[in-house]
Amino acid sequence: CETLNRTKIMSVAGAENKELPPTMKCILASSHGTDINSLISMSEDHPQPTRNEGEILIQVQACALAPGDVRVLSGHCDYFQEPPEGFPYIPGGDVSGVVVEADAQSRFKKGDIVMAMFELPRPLHGLAEFVSVKENLVEMAPKNASPVESAALTSSALSAYLAVKKFVKPGYRILVLGGSGGVGT
Repeated sequence: CETLNRTKIMSVAGAENKELPPTMKCILASSHGTDINSLISMSEDHPQPTRNEGEILIQVQACALAPGDVRVLSGHCDYFQEPPEGFPYIPGGDVSGVVVEADAQSRFKKGDIVMAMFELPRPLHGLAEFVSVKENLVEMAPKNASPVESAALTSSALSAYLAVKKFVKPGYRILVLGGSGGVGT
């Protein structure tokens, strides 16, 4: 996303009455393969995502790529992560950025700095200027973390945090076996 983010990050705090442009910059993958340079291209005029009810529209500041993204691009997907529904598609899963739009009853508001992870089994389309994400996959970014650090935290740290939040109750004791990799550490 570094290439995309050389464009000025929109000041959402002062943009209450401004409409987003109808198009955005993004990276598109045109097919499966192993030569990444021949698979991806930059689009300057891809349609903006449409935010649905229960989703947060985020202006992406950083996108983290993981081994799963490479598996999807190569076509070697498994039961855990499925291939895209068609080509071209926008690769990338974990993002951090600024909330542009949310439901009135959302816990997020315009201007919040957030991080979001993709919902399995498909990527989030994170290598773009904007992405719309289900609210339950979004968390506030740590105040002391850069956008790049926040994006890198999402799948690993957010997965671990959400699992603990959902399954661990006061008084529980946890033993982590084989605690290596992003989520385990």
